[in-house]
Amino acid sequence: MILTDRQIEEAVNSGAITIEPFNTEQLQAATYDLRVGRQGATTSTNKLIDIEKEGYLLLAPGDFAIVTVLEKIALTPQFAGRFGLRSKYARKGLIATTGPQIDPGYEGRLILGLNNLTPRAISIPYKDELVSVEFHKLEEPARHPYDGPYQGKEELRPEDIEMIIEAEGMALSEVITVLNSLNKTVGDLTKDIAILKWVVPLIVGVGITVIGIIVALG
Repeated sequence: MILTDRQIEEAVNSGAITIEPFNTEQLQAATYDLRVGRQGATTSTNKLIDIEKEGYLLLAPGDFAIVTVLEKIALTPQFAGRFGLRSKYARKGLIATTGPQIDPGYEGRLILGLNNLTPRAISIPYKDELVSVEFHKLEEPARHPYDGPYQGKEELRPEDIEMIIEAEGMALSEVITVLNSLNKTVGDLTKDIAILKWVVPLIVGVGITVIGIIVALG
């Protein structure tokens, strides 16, 4: 079953679910909002960004980013979670490329992949509510709780940054830049053609007139 706000708080108080730091103001009717954490990286910067120090993470048009959430989460084997990007960011043109499952037994900070699909830069402020998590209580504890590579992970590692830096091919942000440049070039050519359509007949007309005058005088 999906836990309500009251049930989420009870599960946190009992230790069945750990959310650190926990704030009742982030509870929704049947979800809990996780906030933007301290670390991030984008394909346009290719480096680790201290979001707490900078105040925000900026995704350029077409950017791909990875970002940590602020809260640490731990689930006992009888609980699972599902998360999704908050609608205010989805409406701005962001999509989350990770998730949505949080397996029973997971511990750590979620690391989200985000894509900016718009031609405008999008700012994600530090500690702003970024994703909503719904928690599910299973009929029985999982026999094999999560024990994968992200277990206990709380911050970005060098390999996470290298994955972005060493990504092959043209980044989506570069593609958008090129397309915008092509669009401008095509627009300029269209204007030039429109001018030529007006100028050429005028030149031809004047030429014919001059020739007619020369013939008449001759």
